[in-house]
Amino acid sequence: MARYGQAFKDKAVARLLPPHSAPVEVVSREVGIGVGTLERWREEALSQPPPLSG
Repeated sequence: MARYGQAFKDKAVARLLPPHSAPVEVVSREVGIGVGTLERWREEALSQPPPLSG
């Protein structure tokens, strides 16, 4: 199984979220990652607490 760095995952997930909100199928083709994997990465990212500001 391939392993991807956190920066790569973050960049791919960022394309799925506002303001980009690209369809998961489009991002999947662009980065060569399966739709299911991208959906899992997105869910993991959304379940994390927001970063502290200030």
